[in-house]
This record gives sequence, structure tokens and C-alpha cells, in this order.
Amino acid sequence: MKRTETTARTVPDATVPNGYVVVDENGNFSYYPSRSAMLEDLEYVDEAACILDRAGNDYGLTMDNDRNLRLGPSLGTVEFNWLRQAWTNNQHRNMQTHPLQRFYPTTLEALLGGLFETLSLEHARVTDAPWVLDVDGEVTHPATLKDVDGLLAGLDHLERATVHDPFGHNYQPIRHAGHRFFFPAAGSIYYVEIPGRFKRSGLHA
Repeated sequence: MKRTETTARTVPDATVPNGYVVVDENGNFSYYPSRSAMLEDLEYVDEAACILDRAGNDYGLTMDNDRNLRLGPSLGTVEFNWLRQAWTNNQHRNMQTHPLQRFYPTTLEALLGGLFETLSLEHARVTDAPWVLDVDGEVTHPATLKDVDGLLAGLDHLERATVHDPFGHNYQPIRHAGHRFFFPAAGSIYYVEIPGRFKRSGLHA
């Protein structure tokens, strides 16, 4: 079932991610905080099927005279339906890599915002505002999603926990069932967005 987006929420002290999102030739999504980081990691022109900036401009790769990779000129605005379907497919194929399950985006703006935020958070990016983990009223402030995973790993009942990311989105953590011979807490955790506006004071509106 598709879940639709709610009104966009912002957090004043959370740094909005810029950089680039790369969709590679296999349909995998990666986030790079800068152009230099992206060009250092990519190896050949056709490796990137799509390169996006925060405004939704679509770029390709090219070579300079010294045979070094360079970012080419903008090819225009990315096609919304293609990008949304590619992102949805990638999330379904790689749930462990992309555990943040945001509301289904219905506009290009919402899709781009969710892409840059979730990918940067999944890449262990530290923001000005920490995560907030509430377990039965006991609140902690992990620095990264990996830290949230670590704190939740030992819990048998994730329904007692609520997770709030640095951009104001709320999630219910759910443990993906592993092999039937594994302990209940052995499965990977993913995070399903739930309604509600989160205030940094720890109160819900």
C-alpha cells in the first residue's frame, strides 16, 4: 500500500544536505556530500545513469583533455515518475542499505527532499541536530542512524520505541524477520515513517 506524504517539516538546527545523488547503471542510489568526493569515487563515464543536485538538475559525466572524469552540463530537470519508480525499486531490493521508509512522495520537491535527507542520514552523516530515540519515555540522543541501530539491537519489543530523525520525521522501528533459527533480535531494523510533528524539546504536536 502506498503511503502519501504529509506537510513538509523543517528543523531549524538541522543542516539541509546538498551535494549530489548518483543513480548508477544498476539502479543503485548513493549520496556524495561534494563534487570532488563523487568524482573521486566514480571510475568511468557510463557508471552514472543519473546525477542529481538538490534542485533536481540531471547531469552526466564526461572526460577532460587529461582523461579525468568531470561533471558535464545540466541535461535539464530529472523526470519525476522515472526517479520515483527507480528509488522505490532500489529501496525494495536493498532494505538493509535503505532502512528509512518515508511517506510516498507525490511531488518532485518532496521526492528530492526525501532522497537527499534519507541518503545522507543512511551514509552516517552527522547533522547539527541529533537523532532522538524514545523508549518507554526514556530519551537518548544518538549522533547517527548506526548509533540508533546499536541502541535498538538489544530490544525485544521495538513497538515501545519511537525514533525521530534530525529533519523532524518520526518513525516506528520494525525488525525484519531473519532466518527462523536466529534469535528474535537478530534481524535487521528498518524505520517506517509515522504521522506527527516532532518538536526538538521532545514533545509531540
